[in-house]
Amino acid sequence: MQTKYGENLWQGELGYRMGSLGTGLYGTLGTTILPGILLQARYEGVSLNSDQSSLSIQLVSSLGFQGGITPGDRQIERFRTQGGLLIKPFLDRNSNGKRDHNEEIYHDNSDFLMINNEPVTSSQLDIHKDNLIVRLPPGTYRVDLDPAGFPPDFQPAISTFAVQVVEGSYTPIFIPLQPAYTLAGTLTDSKGNPIAGAKVEAIDNSSKSLVISITNNAGVFYLEQLRQGTYQLKVNTKSVEPNTITIKADPNILQELNLKLP
Repeated sequence: MQTKYGENLWQGELGYRMGSLGTGLYGTLGTTILPGILLQARYEGVSLNSDQSSLSIQLVSSLGFQGGITPGDRQIERFRTQGGLLIKPFLDRNSNGKRDHNEEIYHDNSDFLMINNEPVTSSQLDIHKDNLIVRLPPGTYRVDLDPAGFPPDFQPAISTFAVQVVEGSYTPIFIPLQPAYTLAGTLTDSKGNPIAGAKVEAIDNSSKSLVISITNNAGVFYLEQLRQGTYQLKVNTKSVEPNTITIKADPNILQELNLKLP
């Protein structure tokens, strides 16, 4: 079995060694965790200078692990002249933009990435438990994140940005997925009658971004994808009661608020 980089997933050796103080078996077993890098267990029944057995675990280069030049070696050599992205989406529950110790990596879906306006499929990714890797030639790239690839109640804080890829290394990208709240309620007039077809607006005080909903026949509205912060509320560009709401960290993603025109 081989990795997408052309290397054997498992590599090992078994032999018999003569040392200055005795003879004994030795063996190694390694698995590829990154291109050209093995996590290797090594057992020595005897070493060159000791008759004591030993067991060690280490990271080693898989270049030259077996004699000769193999197709896998050539792919690894090409990687040295390329680079890539190491992507870590995580649930930023407190919306502070950094991963805290209790915030888990999001790995339920990998189909959310676009690079230079081209979608990246799961077959193009090296998928690990806590990250995704995509190999790219050196250069500057536009990265877009498709909101549909994330849970509806956790969305990326930034959906478009540029990254620089350099040869022989991975550029880390941390993607904080912040809680996205929905504000639902009913709009009524001063007599308590529901108002249909009205435009309800929530305006973020900080970013001035706008979220809009149109009430249905029962006067019900849904303002979706709201982040933590304070919002001005308007109906058909006019003031409404209440006229502000502050969204705070809350495990309840659906918040309720009824509005009334004066």
